[in-house]
Amino acid sequence: MKEIEELKPLLYSVSKEIFENPETAYKEYRSSKILTEILKKEGFNVEKNICGYETAFIAKYGEGDVKIAFLAEYDALPGIGHGCGHNIIASASLGAGIALKRLIEKENLNATVYVIGCPGEEAEGAKVKFAEEGIFKGIDVAMMIHPSDKTLIKEKFLAIKEVRFKFYGRASHAAASPEKGINALDGVILTYNNINALRQHLREDVRIHGIITEGGSAPNIVPEYAEAYFFVRATDNEYLEETLKKVKKCAEGAALATGAKLEIELGKGYKAFYPNNTLAEVFEKNLKSLGIKIDEPKEFGGLGSSDIGDVSCVVPTIHPFISISDKELRLHSKEFAEASISERGNNAIIIGAEAMLLTSLDIIKNPDLLKRIKEEFVSR
Repeated sequence: MKEIEELKPLLYSVSKEIFENPETAYKEYRSSKILTEILKKEGFNVEKNICGYETAFIAKYGEGDVKIAFLAEYDALPGIGHGCGHNIIASASLGAGIALKRLIEKENLNATVYVIGCPGEEAEGAKVKFAEEGIFKGIDVAMMIHPSDKTLIKEKFLAIKEVRFKFYGRASHAAASPEKGINALDGVILTYNNINALRQHLREDVRIHGIITEGGSAPNIVPEYAEAYFFVRATDNEYLEETLKKVKKCAEGAALATGAKLEIELGKGYKAFYPNNTLAEVFEKNLKSLGIKIDEPKEFGGLGSSDIGDVSCVVPTIHPFISISDKELRLHSKEFAEASISERGNNAIIIGAEAMLLTSLDIIKNPDLLKRIKEEFVSR
């Protein structure tokens, strides 16, 4: 598309600069500045420091009825850099946003375009707080693309909750007076065994994985403190909560058996990602119109967890994947980082931006389409 073609040098430059200057979660000062300064020059109204995140921003243009949001991520991984290709994500959303803004001006489209800067996806994810605090209120659809080794349209992300089990026992000499001790490590080990017994009675989409973070200081001392750290995941929010209750009971039973005191500490969590099928089908149509082949989805579509799930629970959302390599790539690897700045990586920026722009135009120009997107969202 002409509107995206004109932006190629800018988008490649932005991707390269973000890639070469990786910044970890919530420290993306340079990347955020690059994006916001470009958007300001383009005529967007830019608001920074969103929900207390210094590197978050909302760039807005227009006052039309149809409100489209492109989501930009730009944080990197410690020691790896952009091993998740967020330089591509940021550049594609920037390109789609600017191109749509120019078309709103040129064709007097009844639309408002947003580019929303979402820091910290590799940490607890700013989108969670954005969703909780109503940042997406009034927005009709939200979209972003993500690089991958395959081009996929409707992959799911799992709901996740972190949980720590802290067991408090009583120290004693393990040989001279073991009967006077309460073994906190036994509480952790029993918790592991209980969870392993639970697995056979859970749905196949559930994932429970954990580590022992503390288990004592010496073999001849009955451990007075031990701790385990788990992630619990499932394909839907309701079953995650149901599973989490059962996992907690595994630890409670272990505490009862050992006599140790138990403290349960819940950590961060993401909701399951529910791609809007109607919106995804429009994106797929547009991707195919650009000559892009869609790969076969995986039998089990869970690709970990992401804060995009929380967005999908408050606004119709898509998060398609665009291939950047013919070879199998592992997310969060040096090889993935290298691919994200390759020629294929640059192509993914343009393909993603064009497909998002075309999808936005379909929505703006077809009120019935937007109605169907919203009806699906409400009925889910």
